[in-house]
Amino acid sequence: MNKPQPINAVDIIRCSFQHLNPRLTSHGERVAYILMKMLEETRRYTSQEKHDIFMLGLLHDIGAYKEGEIDSMLNFDTDDSMEHSVFGYLLFKNFSPLPQYSDVILYHHHGNAQYYCVPISSYHRDIAKLIYLADRIDVFCVQDPDGDLWSFLEQYSDRKFYPSDIRWFWSSQEKYHILEHLRSMEFQKEVTEYIREHSNLMRDQTRKYLMTLTFSIDFRSEYTMLHTEYAVHLSKNIAHVLHLPAYVSEQITAAALLHNAGKVALTETISKEEDYLGYLKSLYHDSTYDITRQILADNVDEQILNIIEESSHVLKCWKENQAITFSPTPAAETVALSYLMSNSLSLDMSVSYCHHPRLRALLKDKYQSSGIDDRILRTVEHSFDNIIEKTQKSCSAIFDTYQQMMEESRSLNIILQHYNNKY
Repeated sequence: MNKPQPINAVDIIRCSFQHLNPRLTSHGERVAYILMKMLEETRRYTSQEKHDIFMLGLLHDIGAYKEGEIDSMLNFDTDDSMEHSVFGYLLFKNFSPLPQYSDVILYHHHGNAQYYCVPISSYHRDIAKLIYLADRIDVFCVQDPDGDLWSFLEQYSDRKFYPSDIRWFWSSQEKYHILEHLRSMEFQKEVTEYIREHSNLMRDQTRKYLMTLTFSIDFRSEYTMLHTEYAVHLSKNIAHVLHLPAYVSEQITAAALLHNAGKVALTETISKEEDYLGYLKSLYHDSTYDITRQILADNVDEQILNIIEESSHVLKCWKENQAITFSPTPAAETVALSYLMSNSLSLDMSVSYCHHPRLRALLKDKYQSSGIDDRILRTVEHSFDNIIEKTQKSCSAIFDTYQQMMEESRSLNIILQHYNNKY
């Protein structure tokens, strides 16, 4: 039976967005807040549906990453880009705990459009248009705080927004003072309390939300798509051959998944192997560790956080060929080793230990230069082919999903380009 996991996935996502791009800071949070207050007393949706819509509002721009996409979507007229909606739709469909709402993400900027081959029901179109209304209210108020929001909404009434939804917003505004709380930042406390009360996620839901966040970054490049996933499965398989207790193995897996949370601050374009190597150099720089700590502080169980901190220090010493002045725990060493291996394995899906002398030499060199006891490495060495085989088998499904997603993304964006050229 699933039990709640000591990881606050929703707040990790909130904090991550603050580092993704300065202009996106709190945007999803504010949209979710507007929706939360509008939905508070309505009987149109069940309690679960209200929470689902809150999460959709928080994550509606999960597909946004490129500067051009952000430029367009934060333009408060309604001629905005939908490219990020395509990627967000694919992320939701393949990884999130809410795949049934993926069409809402796809259509959340143009709820009436039917040009995609993806059908959307009237029920989901209504949710998409509600999210778009909240989105445009927030963007307008940020871009033009002294502007006439009433006139802005009225000019698109019955064209982009339902008149009834606009009336619904103004009624909620009169009762809850939504705009005033957004300006004063009081809304953040309300959102935090709402999350604590309603976001009691099960282990599987937590992992899926974190995968959605992770792959929103990793799946931008074929070089990074398997980086975290390889580390997660490597750490799990190494923990198994070390015969570590089940609870420690779970902590290791969680630490491996969250180890590089600070990578959201890196926006390099990675289109070739040299870019990937530069990305890794930036990834293991102190600044990303600092950001990882900021994101995870108070949102992760202390034991998991300690594993991440300790493994980060081990990786830093390995990177700089420095001696390690402490004895890392087996859990921290496992996570660090899994990431060191993942850096090489992510570049080659077919690599095996016996056919990769450079990796063997690298691992031994890092252990020798750091002065760390190599007992774990020797244990891993005896089972390495099996570890690699199991890891590659586990990650092959993600590799296939990536290929399918990229193909569908190209197809949907071609349709989108035709639509934009026509209209």
